[in-house]
Amino acid sequence: MRQIICASLAGGFALVASSVGAQEPVTLTWAAHYTTAQMAPLEACFRQYETANPGVAIRYQQIGFEDFLQATLTSRIANTSPDITNVYSEWSRRLVDSGVLATPPDDILQFINDSYEASTVEGAKIDGQIYGVPAEVSLYMLLYNKKLFAKAGITQPPSTWAEVVADAAKIAERDGNGKVVTAGYAFGPSPGNATHPFRALMFSRGLPLIKEDGLSTNLAEPAAAEILQGQVELFSQGSTSPSNVVKDFPSGRNGMQIMANWFEQTLRDGLGDQFDATVGVAPIPAGPDWKTYQYSFFQAVDANSPHKDEAWKLIRWLNAPKADGGRSCVGDMVVTLGGLTANKADIAASQAELGDAFTKPYVDALQSGRALTDPNIAQTAEVDRILRSYIEAAWLGKAKPADALKQADADITNVLSLPQ
Repeated sequence: MRQIICASLAGGFALVASSVGAQEPVTLTWAAHYTTAQMAPLEACFRQYETANPGVAIRYQQIGFEDFLQATLTSRIANTSPDITNVYSEWSRRLVDSGVLATPPDDILQFINDSYEASTVEGAKIDGQIYGVPAEVSLYMLLYNKKLFAKAGITQPPSTWAEVVADAAKIAERDGNGKVVTAGYAFGPSPGNATHPFRALMFSRGLPLIKEDGLSTNLAEPAAAEILQGQVELFSQGSTSPSNVVKDFPSGRNGMQIMANWFEQTLRDGLGDQFDATVGVAPIPAGPDWKTYQYSFFQAVDANSPHKDEAWKLIRWLNAPKADGGRSCVGDMVVTLGGLTANKADIAASQAELGDAFTKPYVDALQSGRALTDPNIAQTAEVDRILRSYIEAAWLGKAKPADALKQADADITNVLSLPQ
């Protein structure tokens, strides 16, 4: 998973004067998981901010993504917490419950509510409280292979799951041993590859995966079993198999898959100049009331930082529009590197980049309010692992969809009830 929340240096915008003045020098530590190369534009922004705000120094602390949450929690024990952290929404509940994140001041809360799409702001909330400024957002749409569709005589992408099943049967190809060599539709291999599309389909039926109380699920609802039964049909009719995975799309071996916008670079790298002729993007195939699933990163301040005011000023400066109406520092980098922002001003200033055939459907879903987020819980990774295992059991015919999801509901509810 490629997530980028760096910020880019851009000239010609007004700098906010710091209130440091004659105060003691302030060093702000910014923690993220990005490489030196990825951080170079943000480092340049840091240097410009330092020049305009004498007495403020900014230091970057790199932490590997896989170790980020534990390292952040451990730093509290060692009293070495960074001032600013780029928070993956999946981590936020743990960080809030551990007292790591400070609540933003009123002016920052106003900036967030005024500047960002409301559905993405929800991803920065715990129990209704906003904890940071949204950065990059990822959401899901249906990707389809135009060439495979044309070969199968299909003239438009499916708009319902019944159409997905019918179209997948026309596209799928099997060898003499019955192995699916060209999948009409592909899942896997990761837990998220199964559970994130499932969340999107649940939202389309008016059901978040996790209920608002954060302690139970909607998996025992009949609509959830209907969704899984529709997926099972793809396996039973031989249109897909567990060995057909989303990364096979650039090789021309997948007809369709529900995938996030960050997958674009993988597609471009694999398809080269055939990208536009091959890749189509369409709404989640769940009828006219379709919805989709989103998750995001947000920039937050540590509750133990001795420089919280200065940290929030820096975050706002990096995310505020330029004086000439151009993108913010963060927005410039996110868009330049192919990511998606929920910053309204950045979207308005990025029509050239965000208006292409691949990205525009994702932006439209974000701006229309169709992209939704589940409540942030501490056990997201465990929930996805459990749900994937029961979904896969149904795919493989080891359990009926309703039975599999009832057991998933029981196991997940038990996990949600455990103290963290």
